[in-house]
Amino acid sequence: MSNTPAEYGVAPPLHEVPRSPRWPWVLMLVVALLAVGGVVYGPQVVDSVRAAVRPAGAEPPPPVEPPPPVPAMRSVVFEVTGLGKAFNVTATAGTSVKNEAGVTLPWRHVVQVPADAPKTVMLVVVAGPDGAEVHGRYTVDGVVVRTGSASGPYGVLTITDS
Repeated sequence: MSNTPAEYGVAPPLHEVPRSPRWPWVLMLVVALLAVGGVVYGPQVVDSVRAAVRPAGAEPPPPVEPPPPVPAMRSVVFEVTGLGKAFNVTATAGTSVKNEAGVTLPWRHVVQVPADAPKTVMLVVVAGPDGAEVHGRYTVDGVVVRTGSASGPYGVLTITDS
């Protein structure tokens, strides 16, 4: 035994060496396992829950078929027939407007409009001063939509579909 008092020996450490906490790593591992399990087993769990909730004997609803594709563009054809000249012809399809004066008949104009464009289509024909009869029509994608006629000096033919 030594006569030296204990206070002169090697002092114990004042604090412990800090260690990084383990709980964030454990939490990250649990979250990763849940994510992988959800991806792998999620669809099976959803199907099982649907089967459990569905009444006995009930069949699942049939799958919904998508609507048929809509053509990206529609073709609108304006036609005016008759004798002589028309004083004025105005054809409108969506935002496209064609206006001509002193038109020799027959007259034809084709417009390509987007399928989702407003459905405003209009044909206005003013007959010439000679009073000859004029006939007009327009088609959309080859289907006749409207027809009409007018006669007499400056007779007005108006066909519209909006």
